[in-house]
Amino acid sequence: MMILNSIISSLKFIYGFSYLAIVSLLIAINPKWELKLRKKASEVLINLIAKEIIIEGSIDPTANIIMGNHTHTLDTPLIETVYKNEKIIWVAKDEVAKMPIFKYLVTKTGMILANRNDKRAIIKILKEVKKNVENGYKVAIFPEGTRNKKDYTKLLPFKNGPKGIVEKLNLKVQPFVIINLPKAFKSNPFRIEKQQIKVVFLESFYPYEGWYEKMRENMQKILDKEYKNEI
Repeated sequence: MMILNSIISSLKFIYGFSYLAIVSLLIAINPKWELKLRKKASEVLINLIAKEIIIEGSIDPTANIIMGNHTHTLDTPLIETVYKNEKIIWVAKDEVAKMPIFKYLVTKTGMILANRNDKRAIIKILKEVKKNVENGYKVAIFPEGTRNKKDYTKLLPFKNGPKGIVEKLNLKVQPFVIINLPKAFKSNPFRIEKQQIKVVFLESFYPYEGWYEKMRENMQKILDKEYKNEI
């Protein structure tokens, strides 16, 4: 039975990323379709792994920037699904644009790409974030910069860049915490087991003394509470 599940899961995985590749090409053909296609692709991918999506807390429509834990490649489509019709501008490492499947999803959707090897990149990101916020878009970023592949119940240290962006532009921040998404993927053999996925939204705020450290502490407390039986 486990082998059969592995075969079915592999086929689902191939279907999901094939769908994503087609959507990426369609966006390249007509960027005007990007929001509708992006949301549809996100829905298709998340339906492969989620039995149910539970939202805890309230989404603040006035928050300029959202920050959350990075648990998996599908974190982005999950948040896209949660925000339904709202266009989210993601800050991501520029390596993503070099991946064939994601190329046009990244370059044609307004995503802000960061070159981590360029010390001047932060200036470009600041300008891009400011422009998008002024245009009424919500910016999203993972302050860890990458995901903790060893232990999704623990946050990695936060990068300094997101803190500087928020403080320089005085943005209203809303943190979120993703729960259970990585558990959908099993190994030995590979298989997908649908999960009840939760997104916890914390209260939004403007930056204050020590906010970045406090935000990380509060996010980790939620992870500890949600995964208390696994720690």
